Amino acid sequence: MKKPLFISTYCCIDHSLDTALETLATRTSHVEILSDGLHDLRLDSKPCGEHHFKYSVHAPSSEVNIAAVSERIRAASIAELSDVCAICNRIGAEHLVVHPGYSPYDQVRDRSYSSLLRSLNDLASLQDEYGTIVCVENMGAWECCHFRTPSFLPELSSRGLYCTLDCGHAWLNGNLDEFLAMGNFCHVHLHTNNGKYDDHGACRNGTIDFPALFRKIPRDATLVVETRELPSADQSIRYLSTLNQGEQ
Repeated sequence: MKKPLFISTYCCIDHSLDTALETLATRTSHVEILSDGLHDLRLDSKPCGEHHFKYSVHAPSSEVNIAAVSERIRAASIAELSDVCAICNRIGAEHLVVHPGYSPYDQVRDRSYSSLLRSLNDLASLQDEYGTIVCVENMGAWECCHFRTPSFLPELSSRGLYCTLDCGHAWLNGNLDEFLAMGNFCHVHLHTNNGKYDDHGACRNGTIDFPALFRKIPRDATLVVETRELPSADQSIRYLSTLNQGEQ
């Protein structure tokens, strides 16, 4: 049996959430809402109730930094994510994808990393409180970002948190095979690139070997097409649907 493919609203980010969901309703019954910009669920989650999608949610990241050196900003970021967790619970979203934050200055990276670890403890408490699986996402090539290699995974597992494997990000960092070999992730973002830029392109393009990748993805992992453009999402769905997702 083939697994369902979620589509991220990222491909419709220039439109209202209501329009985005209407657009995706003709393509899938599984949607991941990028809760940022026009799709910010903290501002309005009512459109979710107008559809019968199975939801996951990508937490806001444009104004949230759980690795902020400033404790006020870190605490405010966790408070925002707490609100999103409550919304996830309300709309029945099983997974919440969270970015691990960043340090804008290398000189304070250690302090930023310590902030991130405190935030992981808070996220574990939110996961227990709201019953939504919190999946921290590996980041791409920007050196300011935390969690770019699999060496960070024990920090998640030791707290009962989970990982979102972003295949495009791992490909940029040259460690996709290493992530796949470890296999301790429950949520997967699917898009591709040429190994140089975070294009979020159609899965059939770029240089990632998706047939090989699908053979290594854990059987129970949730799959999300996360492309920048709607035509790329359509192309990805058509291509990935030809792969036997049930035999991994």
